[in-house]
Amino acid sequence: MDVLEVAWAAAGRRRLGADHRPGRCARCGRAGEVVPLASVVSKVFTAYDGWADPTTGAICSCCAWGYRHPPLRAGAHLVTRSGHLQALTATQVAQRLQCPLNPAEALVVPLHPGRKHLMPTAVWGRVTVEDAHLSWSAHDVVRLEAIRRLRGRGFGSRMLTAPAPAFPALRRLFPAAYGEVMQDWATVAPWRERRPWMDLALHITLSDSPTAIAAAPPRPATRKARP
Repeated sequence: MDVLEVAWAAAGRRRLGADHRPGRCARCGRAGEVVPLASVVSKVFTAYDGWADPTTGAICSCCAWGYRHPPLRAGAHLVTRSGHLQALTATQVAQRLQCPLNPAEALVVPLHPGRKHLMPTAVWGRVTVEDAHLSWSAHDVVRLEAIRRLRGRGFGSRMLTAPAPAFPALRRLFPAAYGEVMQDWATVAPWRERRPWMDLALHITLSDSPTAIAAAPPRPATRKARP
């Protein structure tokens, strides 16, 4: 079964709509009980890539659920081949990605909630974000940890996409940390060319940004204060 079908079964096989009839689903191509396609997607919907036959004008309950269930577009979800569906916060996604994603899992992460339907396009063994299916290897785990450390040292999202650390943020740190910062900066360099991975990492590590950056001890005053 594909990711959407497993997720739908895990959610209780919800039956959407009332106008059911026998037919063939425009998206998955399976024969069975279907509802009018117009009751699920609007006239301006154009994401028919990969659909079996959009001209049938009908869609099954499983596929309809994938497009009509609002929580699927609002937040991240983990699906497993064993029949598990779990909604995740961004922090929980970051925790799950502390190890590689295996072929029996699919992780769906809307970087811009509500903008696109991602669950119907999800792929086993991949992290699905807008317009991309990302592999997640041990190398990506190491890079994500580097991003978290850099965030903890006060480097914001825009800074992390730059070729080198911003000096105003760097100078606030103890000098002993400079070498570690430069090493982490080099570690995440491949993601600056592979932006979907970087965008995902920035999205799920926002909570790692400190409210205040730990600064080095203040320098001694260079002149005496007036009496």
